[in-house]
Amino acid sequence: MVESLPVPSQNTDPAGRRPPSGDSTSVWDWERIDPNRLNASGNLAKAFKNEEPKAPGVFANGAPSDESALLAREAIQNSWDSALEMREELRRSGADVHPFEVRFKFRSVSGPLRQQLINTLGLRELADRSAAVGNNSRLGLGPGGCLDNLDEPGDLKLLEVVEQAAGGMYGPWTGNQSKLALALSSTGVTSELEGRGGSYGYGKAGLIRGSATRTVVAYTCFAERADDPGTTRRLLGMTYWDTHNVGHVSFVGSARLGRFDGDGPAFPFTNEEADEFARALGFALRDPSVPADRGTTFLLVEPTVDPEDLVNAVERNWWPALCEPSLQFNVVVEGIDGTLHHPRPQSNSTLRPFISAYEAATVTQDNRSEHIRKRTLQPIGNFQSPGVVGLVADLNDWSYPEDSAGDSASSHCSLVALVREPRMVVEYLQAGNSVPYIRGCFVADESVNEPLRQTEPKSHDSWQNRASSGDFNSEYADLARDVVSRIKNNLNSFRSELRPPPKPSEAVRLPVFDRLLRSLL
Repeated sequence: MVESLPVPSQNTDPAGRRPPSGDSTSVWDWERIDPNRLNASGNLAKAFKNEEPKAPGVFANGAPSDESALLAREAIQNSWDSALEMREELRRSGADVHPFEVRFKFRSVSGPLRQQLINTLGLRELADRSAAVGNNSRLGLGPGGCLDNLDEPGDLKLLEVVEQAAGGMYGPWTGNQSKLALALSSTGVTSELEGRGGSYGYGKAGLIRGSATRTVVAYTCFAERADDPGTTRRLLGMTYWDTHNVGHVSFVGSARLGRFDGDGPAFPFTNEEADEFARALGFALRDPSVPADRGTTFLLVEPTVDPEDLVNAVERNWWPALCEPSLQFNVVVEGIDGTLHHPRPQSNSTLRPFISAYEAATVTQDNRSEHIRKRTLQPIGNFQSPGVVGLVADLNDWSYPEDSAGDSASSHCSLVALVREPRMVVEYLQAGNSVPYIRGCFVADESVNEPLRQTEPKSHDSWQNRASSGDFNSEYADLARDVVSRIKNNLNSFRSELRPPPKPSEAVRLPVFDRLLRSLL
């Protein structure tokens, strides 16, 4: 017996949507270029086109793909921001908080079920449009997409990103008040809804680059709010292509999959309609009355990442949160065959020194080790408590890699993980190329979390020490510059303490001269 999924039924066409422009085969609502307003390309992923994730020193070996790194950093960051916000609300009301989890669930469907999902997601329409344009790269589509072989036998690859206890993307569908709108259909729009990690506007880039067809569907569940009465679930699909023409009509490249009301644009499905469509996609339904059920399920069509590479990216970028049990932060990657892959940074030999440095910075040490240092940064301007840096060395191993079997000194440098409140690694800061090499972790104080966040670029991978006019407060740039400078000064001081003292002149031996002298005698 072949498994089947229910197809949503509305009072419009069989797929549950009123087709735009009277086209009975259309599922997607494509936005046209309008010269009377500001237009932006739908290919939002190209905002990160030339921004490769950093992999300095030892991290160059076995680095995850750009797509995996971006998906791990950006998607999890937005989810974790929402979870922390919901926790604060629950604590204020006296309710229990729940463990946070993001599960990356890889799926493969074939046969009638594959055909049903092709119809429900309108993939044939996307394939026809791609063929009409005649150049997939022109549309910004990633390699390995499925749109060229929908009529051939095979599997349809999908990736679900499932949040648990993450709060959901609430807010009325108006202005800049909806987290769902900010997350899927806005870029660079300022809002009070920005989280600890960063803006909701650019977080979508990780999801987009994770789909070869540049197609994302979001089913979100949240607690009912006074400014959005009666609504607790929404579902919306988006396609992020580059600008293109079909015939004589120009399009920005973005399209929505949702409900059509009258002659207006597509809106998200809400409540029971959202549940019905989510069920048709094979999602587990969510109950807004259960805090653990609040959150979002994303669907990426034709994923560009694989489970093992994604686990590697999660470990490298999120080990501070994963190693802090009190945060109740968990990430799981589920393969197509159901195998569960759990990130285990403590088992990663490259990450273990950084974890030790993090513990040195955050945990009171009973016994002071000569190979571990903890330094509290002194006040910087108006910032009284910038943060703490932990430093570690291993003089018998990686601190002197030229003495380690099979190791290459050329791949080494001193590195310090920069960490702030969301407990994601902002950057592995290169802090010197001379031995002994040091590993470190700087943990920013909560009081400077927002100022440092303001200095970060959209990829959140550095603290910039120069502020262009209007970008952010120049005082924050001074803070970032002095934090980095003091981290390096403390590291250099520690390195000097570790260097072995020079040998006395009478102990210096010249082996060649000794051999010549012995032969003469």
